[in-house]
Amino acid sequence: MHKNALIPKMRYPASTPLAFTGAPTFVTNFGNEVWFELCDTVPTDEYFNVTDVAKKLNSLKLHRQPERHLRAVLAAIIADYNERPDDYEFKCPIKLRGQRMDYVAI
Repeated sequence: MHKNALIPKMRYPASTPLAFTGAPTFVTNFGNEVWFELCDTVPTDEYFNVTDVAKKLNSLKLHRQPERHLRAVLAAIIADYNERPDDYEFKCPIKLRGQRMDYVAI
């Protein structure tokens, strides 16, 4: 059994900004794996550079532009929070610094 078979699928709300054509499929199938590894990699409540961290994640190492995939996962989580804030106890798990998703904290 592939290890992803044990990880539940992540929601990709229709309101999620489309980062690239395959983003919905990638996020649905691998988003939680990326999110779990990210949570184990970066310190909580400390801003980090998305591009730099994406290059270090094993779950993204086979992708040519890992930062694009990480941003797609983060955008889906934010969109899901916006649709269902009560499921997150009314606290978004991602904080953005500035208008772009260059630096975030979880």
